[in-house]
Amino acid sequence: MKILMFSSDPENPRLKRYTEVVDGLEIIDMSRAQGRFARLWKGYRAAKNILMLERFDLVTAQEIEHSFLAWLLSSKFNIPWQMQIHTDIFSPYYFRESLFNKLRVFLAKFLIPRASCIRVVSERIKRSIKRASAVLPIYSEIKKEGGINLREKYPGYDLYILMVARLSHEKNVKLALKTMNEVVKNIKALLVIVGDGAERKSIESEIGALKLENSVRLEGWQDNLPGYYASADFLLVTSNYEGYGLSAVEAISAGLPVIMTDVGVAGEIIKNGMNGFIAPVGSSYVLSGEILKVFKDADLRLKLKEGAKNTKLPYASFEDYRDKLVNSWITCQK
Repeated sequence: MKILMFSSDPENPRLKRYTEVVDGLEIIDMSRAQGRFARLWKGYRAAKNILMLERFDLVTAQEIEHSFLAWLLSSKFNIPWQMQIHTDIFSPYYFRESLFNKLRVFLAKFLIPRASCIRVVSERIKRSIKRASAVLPIYSEIKKEGGINLREKYPGYDLYILMVARLSHEKNVKLALKTMNEVVKNIKALLVIVGDGAERKSIESEIGALKLENSVRLEGWQDNLPGYYASADFLLVTSNYEGYGLSAVEAISAGLPVIMTDVGVAGEIIKNGMNGFIAPVGSSYVLSGEILKVFKDADLRLKLKEGAKNTKLPYASFEDYRDKLVNSWITCQK
């Protein structure tokens, strides 16, 4: 089986490991380094030239724009194509975020019925697109040791709350700050945010406006996260939408409960009252209430930690994930 893949992350070492179980894998570089719009023309031209020289069994594409190219190539060369959907594109929050997102939603509605098969990363997305599809979550190889101990780095707090997120609009970090503004009225808590992005300066300004300088720390990007997960009391996720929610899954795999908005794997992997709590999107009132409830109830904290440790994750190993992904490619050809 020979696969032609459009990828925004062509240097990901995981891709090379797919070649262990397929006859050929050709990766088309669709990274932003190729130019935001130029990459579409470059990618299509590169893929067309490859397909003119040799036959491939399947074209697979992750982003909506890439899927449009895959559909064009499928029509031209009579090859099945797999549409991958990694974001909750039919969330109203996704649609309202930008003009480009609105265009992506309209394009997705055109492409979904025309795909040979579809792979989504969560049951939430499968329900939203209303078409049979393979649910294959994202695989994350999680380190078990190393990194910062929050309690040692920032001693003296009653509660340690962790966020791991890009500082971008959809992650709604300002909701986390609004939530913290309510929490610190009652207890001495610290929110540590690991990540960086375009909204950093705006978030720093909001921290100052809310006078949260002693209650929030921006750590920037960190490569070594196990220590953060091991030393926090829980992970906080305040996103407006998520296709999956990798940080939530990483936290659970480290035995760390999650308090999150109703996005991504909420209800699928994060279970209300079992290994975390779920709040409506945008509700600082519910989020702060759940945080204080967890803080005040030692038995509940223990229950949530045990629930996190005993949560069944989607894959037992990378090989398990790889085999399921390859099987989705095989099935797509039938």
